[in-house]
Amino acid sequence: MRLPTIYSLAAVISLAAAGLIAAPDTTGLFKEGKDTTGDGKEDTWTYINNNSKIELIESDNNADGKADKWRYFTKEGVATKTESDSDFDGTLDLWIIFDEAGNKIRTEKDENNDGKLDQIQYFEPASGNLTKAEIASKKNGQYDTFVYYAEDGKTKARMEQDSDGDGNINVWTEYYLNGKMKQVGYDTKKTGKPNVWQTFKEDGSKDKAGFDTDGDGQPDKWQ
Repeated sequence: MRLPTIYSLAAVISLAAAGLIAAPDTTGLFKEGKDTTGDGKEDTWTYINNNSKIELIESDNNADGKADKWRYFTKEGVATKTESDSDFDGTLDLWIIFDEAGNKIRTEKDENNDGKLDQIQYFEPASGNLTKAEIASKKNGQYDTFVYYAEDGKTKARMEQDSDGDGNINVWTEYYLNGKMKQVGYDTKKTGKPNVWQTFKEDGSKDKAGFDTDGDGQPDKWQ
């Protein structure tokens, strides 16, 4: 399986703004400040339009007097996105995206502030459960690990990896419902499909190894 060599549209959109913290346009909005921590300093600022709908919430999460998180809403008060400087270094590094109904559908992270996304998480809008994660484990903007989750949004169901960085999936992992590995398939011949498998018991201990000796992508020899 060949991995894409370009960023998704979502990644491109975020990358266009990566690292930039621009002052939001609050023209015509009423500003209300609050001290939510009780330290005597305002740390949350809400901007409300003429229809009494919130369009923006800014917050200061490290008590330095400056906003580091921005939550945006439509003129009707429906959440659209959140931008954060989660490590307080003056650079945006975390984005949360919502659908038209205000449900969270995606989070994006740039963990090393190089302008390239290191992780994208996808969520099921109705339940809010995590469904998939795309990870650039080398933090170079190239996604090499893909994790798919069970319906509970917490337990891994399966995972695909490009372990050698050549742009092709070469490791496939399946999981039991208890979160332990069930089976791992390896492509050692660079054919795009597994030819060696290691299975595991539900307690996590190794079971048996399988081999594809005739090239059909299925194990025909076990030991």
